[in-house]
Amino acid sequence: MTYVLLVKARPATERDNNLEHFEITSDQNDQSFSYKTTDNQWRDETVEINPKTGTLVISGWYRYTGPDGVIYQVKYVADENGYRPLGAHLPGADLSDPNAFSVFTPLVDTGISRTVLLSLVG
Repeated sequence: MTYVLLVKARPATERDNNLEHFEITSDQNDQSFSYKTTDNQWRDETVEINPKTGTLVISGWYRYTGPDGVIYQVKYVADENGYRPLGAHLPGADLSDPNAFSVFTPLVDTGISRTVLLSLVG
């Protein structure tokens, strides 16, 4: 099975003063990009094809400051099982392991969330 990722865009003709950092890399197996803006938005994403299953896997994280002044961060994976975000502020978040929300901790599929399980039992 062959996948083709095509992106068509016009090159920027002027510098975006809101952009502090932008990086994009790609090779035969994956593509990744990251950026940071002057208003403290960050994003890092990797797109790859799982060599075992041949499925497209997109993973990454983003961070922003909300209108309430709180910094929000979301890690995510999107693949054949859907979009799975993880953030301390999201409904059903299991706050027992604060390291789970670190962008340096890989996001793993833990199955059905504890909140969903409890709603089915009760």
